[in-house]
Amino acid sequence: MALDTRTLLSSTAPSARIFDVTFFRGPFATIPSAEYAGQTASQIIDMIAPEDGLRLAEDKAHVPYFGPCLLKDAPYVGKTAERYPGQLGKQRSASHVTAGAWFAIDLDGTTPEDKARILGRLVASEVLFCAYSTYSHGKSPDEVRMRVLVFMDRALEPLQWADVWHVLNRVFFDGLADVATAKLSQQAGVWATHPEREGVAFRVMNRGALLSADALLALVPPKAERPQRARPKVSGDALTGRYADALATIGADKFAPWMTGLSALKAGVMLGELPEDDAAGLWFAFSDSGSDAAKAHNDDKRYDPAHLWETWEPTAAPAEGLAGKLFASARDAALSACRADVARVGHLTAEGLRAARYLAKYHPRAFDELTSEVQA
Repeated sequence: MALDTRTLLSSTAPSARIFDVTFFRGPFATIPSAEYAGQTASQIIDMIAPEDGLRLAEDKAHVPYFGPCLLKDAPYVGKTAERYPGQLGKQRSASHVTAGAWFAIDLDGTTPEDKARILGRLVASEVLFCAYSTYSHGKSPDEVRMRVLVFMDRALEPLQWADVWHVLNRVFFDGLADVATAKLSQQAGVWATHPEREGVAFRVMNRGALLSADALLALVPPKAERPQRARPKVSGDALTGRYADALATIGADKFAPWMTGLSALKAGVMLGELPEDDAAGLWFAFSDSGSDAAKAHNDDKRYDPAHLWETWEPTAAPAEGLAGKLFASARDAALSACRADVARVGHLTAEGLRAARYLAKYHPRAFDELTSEVQA
Protein backbone atom coordinates (compact mmCIF):
# COMPACT_ATOMS: atom_id res chain seq x y z
CA MET A 1 0.00 0.00 0.00
CA ALA A 2 1.33 3.44 -0.93
CA LEU A 3 2.12 5.77 1.93
CA ASP A 4 -0.39 8.57 2.49
CA THR A 5 2.13 11.38 2.88
CA ARG A 6 -0.46 13.55 4.65
CA THR A 7 0.04 11.30 7.68
CA LEU A 8 3.50 12.85 7.95
CA LEU A 9 2.11 16.32 8.67
CA SER A 10 2.39 17.94 12.08
CA SER A 11 -0.29 19.74 14.09
CA THR A 12 2.31 22.31 15.17
CA ALA A 13 1.46 25.72 13.74
CA PRO A 14 3.58 26.76 10.74
CA SER A 15 4.18 30.04 12.56
CA ALA A 16 6.15 28.28 15.31
CA ARG A 17 9.44 30.06 15.98
CA ILE A 18 11.67 26.99 16.05
CA PHE A 19 14.01 27.36 13.06
CA ASP A 20 17.66 28.45 13.04
CA VAL A 21 19.91 29.49 10.17
CA THR A 22 23.56 30.45 9.74
CA PHE A 23 24.80 32.56 6.84
CA PHE A 24 28.21 32.72 5.15
CA ARG A 25 29.56 35.37 2.78
CA GLY A 26 30.10 32.89 -0.04
CA PRO A 27 30.56 29.25 -1.02
CA PHE A 28 34.13 29.07 0.25
CA ALA A 29 33.65 30.87 3.56
CA THR A 30 33.88 28.76 6.71
CA ILE A 31 33.35 31.45 9.37
CA PRO A 32 29.69 32.55 9.73
CA SER A 33 28.67 36.08 8.81
CA ALA A 34 25.32 36.01 10.67
CA GLU A 35 23.13 33.66 12.71
CA TYR A 36 19.40 33.81 13.37
CA ALA A 37 17.69 31.69 16.02
CA GLY A 38 14.01 31.06 16.69
CA GLN A 39 12.66 32.05 13.28
CA THR A 40 9.43 30.97 11.61
CA ALA A 41 9.53 28.97 8.40
CA SER A 42 8.27 32.01 6.48
CA GLN A 43 11.06 34.15 7.89
CA ILE A 44 13.64 31.57 6.83
CA ILE A 45 12.17 31.50 3.32
CA ASP A 46 12.11 35.31 3.12
CA MET A 47 15.83 35.43 3.97
CA ILE A 48 16.77 32.77 1.42
CA ALA A 49 14.28 33.03 -1.46
CA PRO A 50 12.26 36.24 -0.99
CA GLU A 51 9.07 36.62 -2.97
CA ASP A 52 10.14 40.03 -4.29
CA GLY A 53 12.95 38.61 -6.38
CA LEU A 54 16.22 36.75 -6.69
CA ARG A 55 19.79 38.05 -6.47
CA LEU A 56 21.75 38.60 -9.64
CA ALA A 57 25.49 37.95 -9.48
CA GLU A 58 28.12 37.71 -12.20
CA ASP A 59 30.09 35.28 -10.03
CA LYS A 60 28.79 32.54 -7.74
CA ALA A 61 31.48 33.51 -5.23
CA HIS A 62 29.49 36.66 -4.46
CA VAL A 63 26.32 34.78 -3.52
CA PRO A 64 25.52 34.36 0.21
CA TYR A 65 25.34 30.78 1.45
CA PHE A 66 23.59 29.29 4.46
CA GLY A 67 23.35 26.23 6.69
CA PRO A 68 20.12 24.96 8.33
CA CYS A 69 21.27 25.17 11.96
CA LEU A 70 23.28 27.22 14.42
CA LEU A 71 26.96 26.49 15.03
CA LYS A 72 28.74 25.88 18.31
CA ASP A 73 32.15 26.97 19.53
CA ALA A 74 34.68 24.17 19.07
CA PRO A 75 38.34 23.86 18.00
CA TYR A 76 38.84 24.97 14.42
CA VAL A 77 39.60 22.24 11.89
CA GLY A 78 41.20 22.00 8.47
CA LYS A 79 42.55 25.12 6.80
CA THR A 80 40.71 27.31 9.30
CA ALA A 81 42.73 25.67 12.07
CA GLU A 82 45.89 26.49 10.12
CA ARG A 83 44.85 30.15 10.02
CA TYR A 84 43.94 30.20 13.71
CA PRO A 85 46.17 27.58 15.38
CA GLY A 86 45.05 26.44 18.80
CA GLN A 87 41.89 28.56 18.71
CA LEU A 88 38.22 27.65 18.84
CA GLY A 89 35.13 29.31 17.47
CA LYS A 90 32.22 28.78 15.10
CA GLN A 91 33.00 27.19 11.76
CA ARG A 92 31.14 25.39 9.01
CA SER A 93 32.16 21.80 9.73
CA ALA A 94 30.70 18.55 11.03
CA SER A 95 32.43 19.27 14.35
CA HIS A 96 30.54 22.54 14.85
CA VAL A 97 26.93 21.86 13.81
CA THR A 98 24.05 21.68 16.27
CA ALA A 99 20.49 20.33 15.89
CA GLY A 100 18.48 21.13 12.75
CA ALA A 101 14.73 21.36 12.14
CA TRP A 102 14.65 22.01 8.40
CA PHE A 103 16.26 20.93 5.14
CA ALA A 104 17.60 22.50 1.94
CA ILE A 105 17.47 19.59 -0.47
CA ASP A 106 19.21 19.88 -3.83
CA LEU A 107 18.02 18.25 -7.03
CA ASP A 108 20.62 18.71 -9.76
CA GLY A 109 20.37 17.53 -13.30
CA THR A 110 16.75 16.38 -13.08
CA THR A 111 14.16 16.85 -15.82
CA PRO A 112 11.13 19.11 -16.12
CA GLU A 113 9.01 15.99 -15.69
CA ASP A 114 10.83 15.19 -12.42
CA LYS A 115 10.23 18.75 -11.23
CA ALA A 116 6.51 18.62 -12.02
CA ARG A 117 6.07 15.22 -10.38
CA ILE A 118 7.98 16.08 -7.19
CA LEU A 119 6.43 19.50 -6.65
CA GLY A 120 3.00 18.09 -7.45
CA ARG A 121 3.50 15.42 -4.80
CA LEU A 122 4.54 18.01 -2.21
CA VAL A 123 1.52 20.19 -3.00
CA ALA A 124 -0.85 17.20 -2.83
CA SER A 125 0.71 16.25 0.52
CA GLU A 126 -0.13 19.74 1.83
CA VAL A 127 3.47 20.28 2.95
CA LEU A 128 4.87 23.74 3.61
CA PHE A 129 7.76 24.17 1.18
CA CYS A 130 9.61 26.60 -1.03
CA ALA A 131 11.36 25.40 -4.18
CA TYR A 132 13.67 27.66 -6.15
CA SER A 133 16.15 27.42 -9.00
CA THR A 134 19.80 27.25 -8.01
CA TYR A 135 22.52 29.47 -9.43
CA SER A 136 23.45 26.94 -12.12
CA HIS A 137 19.91 26.39 -13.37
CA GLY A 138 19.64 27.27 -17.04
CA LYS A 139 23.19 26.37 -18.04
CA SER A 140 21.87 23.29 -19.82
CA PRO A 141 18.53 23.25 -21.66
CA ASP A 142 15.92 20.81 -20.40
CA GLU A 143 17.86 20.25 -17.17
CA VAL A 144 16.36 21.37 -13.86
CA ARG A 145 18.53 22.41 -10.94
CA MET A 146 16.49 23.35 -7.89
CA ARG A 147 16.58 23.48 -4.12
CA VAL A 148 13.60 22.62 -1.92
CA LEU A 149 13.20 23.95 1.63
CA VAL A 150 11.04 21.79 3.92
CA PHE A 151 10.43 22.14 7.65
CA MET A 152 9.79 19.84 10.63
CA ASP A 153 8.09 20.53 13.95
CA ARG A 154 11.22 20.09 16.06
CA ALA A 155 14.99 19.97 15.72
CA LEU A 156 16.95 16.73 15.51
CA GLU A 157 20.57 15.99 16.35
CA PRO A 158 22.84 15.55 13.30
CA LEU A 159 22.64 11.76 12.98
CA GLN A 160 18.83 11.63 13.29
CA TRP A 161 18.57 14.65 11.00
CA ALA A 162 20.58 12.76 8.36
CA ASP A 163 18.37 9.68 8.80
CA VAL A 164 15.28 11.81 8.16
CA TRP A 165 16.94 13.40 5.11
CA HIS A 166 17.13 9.94 3.54
CA VAL A 167 13.46 9.31 4.39
CA LEU A 168 12.48 12.58 2.69
CA ASN A 169 14.58 11.70 -0.34
CA ARG A 170 12.83 8.36 -0.64
CA VAL A 171 9.27 9.50 0.09
CA PHE A 172 9.10 12.87 -1.68
CA PHE A 173 12.06 13.12 -4.06
CA ASP A 174 12.26 9.67 -5.68
CA GLY A 175 15.85 9.24 -4.48
CA LEU A 176 17.03 12.01 -6.83
CA ALA A 177 18.36 14.43 -4.20
CA ASP A 178 22.07 15.24 -4.03
CA VAL A 179 23.47 13.17 -1.14
CA ALA A 180 25.87 16.01 -0.29
CA THR A 181 22.90 17.81 1.26
CA ALA A 182 22.41 14.93 3.72
CA LYS A 183 24.92 16.68 6.01
CA LEU A 184 24.04 19.54 8.35
CA SER A 185 27.46 21.03 7.61
CA GLN A 186 26.71 21.29 3.87
CA GLN A 187 26.06 24.90 2.91
CA ALA A 188 23.69 26.01 0.14
CA GLY A 189 23.25 29.18 -1.87
CA VAL A 190 20.34 31.61 -1.62
CA TRP A 191 18.06 32.20 -4.61
CA ALA A 192 20.42 33.76 -7.15
CA THR A 193 21.65 33.42 -10.70
CA HIS A 194 23.76 35.03 -13.39
CA PRO A 195 22.01 37.97 -15.11
CA GLU A 196 21.98 36.05 -18.39
CA ARG A 197 19.89 33.29 -16.80
CA GLU A 198 17.40 35.49 -14.94
CA GLY A 199 14.65 34.62 -17.40
CA VAL A 200 14.68 30.92 -16.54
CA ALA A 201 14.83 31.31 -12.75
CA PHE A 202 11.80 30.15 -10.79
CA ARG A 203 10.34 30.03 -7.29
CA VAL A 204 7.43 27.88 -6.10
CA MET A 205 5.88 28.40 -2.67
CA ASN A 206 3.27 26.26 -0.91
CA ARG A 207 1.84 27.48 2.39
CA GLY A 208 1.07 24.10 3.89
CA ALA A 209 1.90 22.30 7.14
CA LEU A 210 5.13 21.42 8.91
CA LEU A 211 6.31 17.82 8.80
CA SER A 212 6.25 15.67 11.92
CA ALA A 213 9.75 14.73 13.03
CA ASP A 214 8.39 11.73 14.95
CA ALA A 215 6.41 10.44 11.96
CA LEU A 216 9.49 10.74 9.74
CA LEU A 217 11.72 9.03 12.31
CA ALA A 218 9.27 6.14 12.39
CA LEU A 219 10.09 5.53 8.70
CA VAL A 220 13.83 5.27 9.30
CA PRO A 221 14.82 1.64 8.64
CA PRO A 222 16.48 -0.25 11.50
CA LYS A 223 20.21 0.13 11.63
CA ALA A 224 21.92 -2.98 10.31
CA GLU A 225 24.95 -4.05 12.23
CA ARG A 226 28.01 -2.97 10.29
CA PRO A 227 30.43 -5.85 9.77
CA GLN A 228 33.75 -5.17 11.39
CA ARG A 229 36.41 -4.56 8.79
CA ALA A 230 39.14 -7.13 9.10
CA ARG A 231 42.19 -5.19 10.16
CA PRO A 232 44.98 -6.09 7.78
CA LYS A 233 48.42 -6.92 9.00
CA VAL A 234 51.02 -4.26 8.33
CA SER A 235 54.29 -5.23 6.69
CA GLY A 236 57.54 -4.63 8.50
CA ASP A 237 58.62 -2.01 5.99
CA ALA A 238 55.54 0.08 6.68
CA LEU A 239 55.84 -0.30 10.45
CA THR A 240 59.36 1.10 10.36
CA GLY A 241 58.81 3.56 7.54
CA ARG A 242 58.38 7.31 7.41
CA TYR A 243 54.58 7.31 7.53
CA ALA A 244 54.50 5.24 10.73
CA ASP A 245 57.20 7.38 12.35
CA ALA A 246 55.43 10.61 11.40
CA LEU A 247 52.09 9.35 12.75
CA ALA A 248 53.71 8.39 16.04
CA THR A 249 55.20 11.88 16.26
CA ILE A 250 51.99 13.86 15.73
CA GLY A 251 49.81 11.60 17.89
CA ALA A 252 46.09 10.83 17.52
CA ASP A 253 44.73 12.61 20.59
CA LYS A 254 43.48 15.67 18.71
CA PHE A 255 41.01 15.67 15.83
CA ALA A 256 43.01 17.78 13.36
CA PRO A 257 46.23 15.67 13.48
CA TRP A 258 44.12 12.51 13.38
CA MET A 259 42.47 13.63 10.15
CA THR A 260 45.85 14.76 8.80
CA GLY A 261 47.01 11.19 9.31
CA LEU A 262 43.98 9.77 7.49
CA SER A 263 44.46 12.08 4.50
CA ALA A 264 48.18 11.34 4.32
CA LEU A 265 47.69 7.57 4.42
CA LYS A 266 45.09 7.76 1.67
CA ALA A 267 47.54 9.92 -0.26
CA GLY A 268 50.29 7.36 0.30
CA VAL A 269 48.14 4.76 -1.43
CA MET A 270 47.38 7.14 -4.30
CA LEU A 271 51.09 7.89 -4.73
CA GLY A 272 51.99 4.20 -4.72
CA GLU A 273 54.14 4.62 -1.61
CA LEU A 274 51.93 2.39 0.58
CA PRO A 275 49.98 -0.75 -0.28
CA GLU A 276 46.29 -0.45 0.61
CA ASP A 277 46.52 -3.02 3.42
CA ASP A 278 49.57 -1.35 4.95
CA ALA A 279 47.90 2.06 4.88
CA ALA A 280 44.68 0.71 6.41
CA GLY A 281 46.61 -1.15 9.09
CA LEU A 282 48.60 1.97 9.96
CA TRP A 283 45.35 3.96 10.16
CA PHE A 284 43.74 1.54 12.62
CA ALA A 285 46.90 1.36 14.73
CA PHE A 286 47.19 5.16 14.69
CA SER A 287 43.55 5.54 15.74
CA ASP A 288 43.95 2.97 18.51
CA SER A 289 46.91 4.94 19.88
CA GLY A 290 44.67 7.86 20.81
CA SER A 291 43.59 8.51 24.37
CA ASP A 292 40.31 7.15 25.75
CA ALA A 293 38.86 10.65 25.52
CA ALA A 294 39.85 10.89 21.85
CA LYS A 295 38.18 7.54 21.11
CA ALA A 296 35.03 8.24 23.13
CA HIS A 297 32.91 8.92 20.02
CA ASN A 298 34.20 6.17 17.77
CA ASP A 299 30.77 4.52 17.80
CA ASP A 300 29.46 7.64 16.01
CA LYS A 301 29.76 6.98 12.27
CA ARG A 302 31.34 10.41 11.73
CA TYR A 303 34.31 9.37 13.88
CA ASP A 304 34.38 5.61 13.36
CA PRO A 305 37.87 4.78 11.99
CA ALA A 306 36.56 1.86 9.91
CA HIS A 307 33.78 3.92 8.34
CA LEU A 308 36.13 6.82 7.63
CA TRP A 309 38.68 4.55 5.99
CA GLU A 310 36.04 3.12 3.68
CA THR A 311 34.39 6.43 2.76
CA TRP A 312 36.93 9.26 3.11
CA GLU A 313 38.18 10.62 -0.19
CA PRO A 314 40.68 13.48 0.25
CA THR A 315 40.05 16.28 -2.24
CA ALA A 316 41.43 19.39 -0.53
CA ALA A 317 44.92 19.16 -2.05
CA PRO A 318 47.06 17.01 -4.38
CA ALA A 319 48.23 13.74 -2.88
CA GLU A 320 51.77 15.06 -2.59
CA GLY A 321 50.50 18.00 -0.54
CA LEU A 322 48.51 15.78 1.82
CA ALA A 323 51.51 13.55 2.50
CA GLY A 324 53.72 16.60 2.83
CA LYS A 325 51.38 18.08 5.41
CA LEU A 326 51.81 15.00 7.60
CA PHE A 327 55.59 15.16 7.39
CA ALA A 328 55.66 18.92 8.04
CA SER A 329 53.32 18.48 11.01
CA ALA A 330 55.56 15.73 12.41
CA ARG A 331 58.65 17.91 11.96
CA ASP A 332 56.99 20.80 13.81
CA ALA A 333 55.71 18.52 16.57
CA ALA A 334 59.18 17.03 17.05
CA LEU A 335 60.79 20.46 17.22
CA SER A 336 58.19 21.61 19.75
CA ALA A 337 58.78 18.52 21.92
CA CYS A 338 62.55 19.07 21.96
CA ARG A 339 62.29 22.78 22.68
CA ALA A 340 59.76 22.19 25.43
CA ASP A 341 62.11 19.73 27.14
CA VAL A 342 65.04 22.11 27.00
CA ALA A 343 62.95 25.00 28.31
CA ARG A 344 61.41 22.91 31.12
CA VAL A 345 64.21 20.68 32.42
CA GLY A 346 67.30 21.75 30.50
CA HIS A 347 67.81 18.44 28.70
CA LEU A 348 65.94 15.97 26.52
CA THR A 349 63.65 13.47 28.20
CA ALA A 350 62.87 10.09 26.64
CA GLU A 351 60.10 11.73 24.61
CA GLY A 352 62.44 14.50 23.52
CA LEU A 353 65.10 12.00 22.47
CA ARG A 354 62.58 10.16 20.30
CA ALA A 355 61.61 13.46 18.70
CA ALA A 356 65.27 14.38 18.11
CA ARG A 357 65.95 11.01 16.49
CA TYR A 358 62.97 11.56 14.20
CA LEU A 359 64.37 14.93 13.14
CA ALA A 360 67.87 13.54 12.59
CA LYS A 361 66.49 10.76 10.40
CA TYR A 362 63.99 12.69 8.27
CA HIS A 363 64.70 16.41 8.72
CA PRO A 364 68.49 16.86 9.10
CA ARG A 365 68.37 20.60 8.45
CA ALA A 366 65.83 21.13 11.22
CA PHE A 367 67.91 18.87 13.48
CA ASP A 368 71.03 20.92 12.80
CA GLU A 369 69.15 24.15 13.57
CA LEU A 370 67.84 22.63 16.79
CA THR A 371 71.34 21.53 17.77
CA SER A 372 72.65 25.04 17.20
CA GLU A 373 69.87 26.47 19.40
CA VAL A 374 70.67 24.08 22.25
CA GLN A 375 74.39 24.76 22.07
CA ALA A 376 73.98 28.52 21.90
